[in-house]
Amino acid sequence: MVASAERVARVARAVEIAATMTKSFLFSLAVLSVASPAHADERSEPRVSITVSPVHLVIPVGELTAELRAHDKLGIAAVVGIGSVSVDRFEDRVAVYEAGISARYYLTGSFRTGIQLGAEALYLHAATKDDSMAVRAQGLGLSPFAGYKWTGRSGLTLEGQLGVTYVAVRADSETAAAEDSRVGPMVNLNIGYGF
Repeated sequence: MVASAERVARVARAVEIAATMTKSFLFSLAVLSVASPAHADERSEPRVSITVSPVHLVIPVGELTAELRAHDKLGIAAVVGIGSVSVDRFEDRVAVYEAGISARYYLTGSFRTGIQLGAEALYLHAATKDDSMAVRAQGLGLSPFAGYKWTGRSGLTLEGQLGVTYVAVRADSETAAAEDSRVGPMVNLNIGYGF
């Protein structure tokens, strides 16, 4: 029973790490600070930005964000991800799924390029069926953030966000359960295309 509780706690910790880890560091903040905002008329403003988090592929988890322009200064985004992580004492990898939403208000600039204030809610689910037991874990991360998005004339989009995440995690198996919650950093750095 102690071994099962340890396994459940390890899966809960893996979910927590996946929810709070950085999403990407492909481009430095220097690139974002040097990039000049594009001042374009309404017709050339993108209506959608599709971005990915390349660093998540190291885990490997693929994460995609689709942001829709609700207004010149407001974007609404959906986040989805799928992949797997290794956890000590499990022979099989742990399957990880994530889904979330975020809202971003552009303090300066517009949907194309500007400083953002926003909030994100991200649900995470992990599960494994080891030869000896099945373990499931769910987590919810809530994050206020500040960020910056730049979209070039070609549509290339770079986005970075920094914030704080509150993560609550619950894991259970047939013989044990564990819960935990923590506060940690929230870092998003994505690359994609706006159109």
